[in-house]
Amino acid sequence: MGMLNLLPEEAYYWNYAQHLDIGYLDHPPMVAWLIHLSETVLGRSEFSVRLPAFLGWFGLAYFMFRLSVVIVGRSTGKVVLLLLVTLPIYMSVGFLMTPDAPFYVCWASALYFLAKSLTQNQSRAWYAAGVFLGLGLLSKYTMGLIIPATLGYMLIDRESRRWFRKPQPYIALVIGLLLFSPVLYWNAEHQWMSFAFQGTRRWSGGMDFHLHILIGSILVLLSPLGFYEAVRVIWDVGRRRIAIKQDDLQHYRQYLFLLTFSVVPLAVFMIHSIQGQPKLNWTGPVWLSLLPLIAARIHGIEIWHNKSTGGSLARCWLVTASILVVFYAAGFTYMVGGMPGIEKESGMKFPIAWKIFGDKVEEIETRLEDSTGTEPIIIGLDKYWLASQANFYDPDHNTDIDSLQEIGGQNLIGRNGLMWATWVTPESINGRDALLISFGESQLNQTSIVEHFADLGMINTERLYNYDGEVGHFYWRVGYRYTSKALQETRPLAL
Repeated sequence: MGMLNLLPEEAYYWNYAQHLDIGYLDHPPMVAWLIHLSETVLGRSEFSVRLPAFLGWFGLAYFMFRLSVVIVGRSTGKVVLLLLVTLPIYMSVGFLMTPDAPFYVCWASALYFLAKSLTQNQSRAWYAAGVFLGLGLLSKYTMGLIIPATLGYMLIDRESRRWFRKPQPYIALVIGLLLFSPVLYWNAEHQWMSFAFQGTRRWSGGMDFHLHILIGSILVLLSPLGFYEAVRVIWDVGRRRIAIKQDDLQHYRQYLFLLTFSVVPLAVFMIHSIQGQPKLNWTGPVWLSLLPLIAARIHGIEIWHNKSTGGSLARCWLVTASILVVFYAAGFTYMVGGMPGIEKESGMKFPIAWKIFGDKVEEIETRLEDSTGTEPIIIGLDKYWLASQANFYDPDHNTDIDSLQEIGGQNLIGRNGLMWATWVTPESINGRDALLISFGESQLNQTSIVEHFADLGMINTERLYNYDGEVGHFYWRVGYRYTSKALQETRPLAL
């Protein structure tokens, strides 16, 4: 956790924490709050950024264990822990600090308390479910899918319909919305920009079929065997639902609960994949509710009649888990230090050179400052990778965001810079020199750059090395006397 350089996404969320707020363009604020808390205690490091994700994984494991005990039995809870350790998506949320880290904890917690309330008639569990609904919404907007899943189960399950006439579900919803209210307020103050970015923007396109990409992402998240088992569980319970209901009504209701909280969110993502491209991690929470049933099959319990058949799948899963663990070890070793006989690709495709990158950018910046007598602003010419990493790995990082801005995004030359467009505005750097950095040489020649500077220096290639040889490269040039578009438009015409 402490040796591997931050992924660009992690560095971006670390920059969230440097500009602490109750809302952001592309995500709610929980990830920023947790990073800020950890960094306040431990200081700036890769370890302190990732520590909340690592600790949160134990919360995920606890609630998934308890859910498995409630639905199937204690023995399957231990198998669920094995799945959480080894399946790619659930291993990663305990290692990488992204909004998924707190979100998965909240999703698992809400599942557990909703199962207690809906399948075991424990009315107080509704309030805990409401708390985790709110915390989950503060982590990631996808948490909202648990609401239609709950509604769907209450409509399908006859026993659960009585909750429509009781106050607890409505109180739980109010609790969740109250906890989420800071994000609502922030959006109201910012023209609902975050909701538009994550909502209407993603759903406003035409038909663009990407269902095959969704299926491919599931294979990556769960492994091929995990995907097969998830489909098999859905098929078994769906095909034999009448037999299960006749044999054991309580187990039928619990299995129906797990399927509903998987199928409803999955249906949303499948519909989206017909008109837009899904992201790799989207379906991760979908499969959490199926893990107890997959664990039952691994343990040798045939779920349709709830009887032991002797664990025929255990050997397959032991092999799969072993392969995955070896793969993780080899992958992390490669990214941190390299492996003999395997050349790292250049171009910063893996998080192996960001610290070296930050040191090199600082070295170039210092030379420019010594030669001009003024500090240039560093502008990363991509959405957020370069600016975010340069800021985290700046050896002389200044945490006072009200001081002279040192780093900005490509919004400064009229392109999409996500939250960097809010953190550093064009008007705030008028007249300053800039160090422009990019992964592509052609990006440094574009008209959008030329029109913003009185003069431009030559394009340079900077190669990055460690003890294992070249590990990446980037391009840079100097722009002199930056002028924002707004200032250009107000200049008087020359006679």
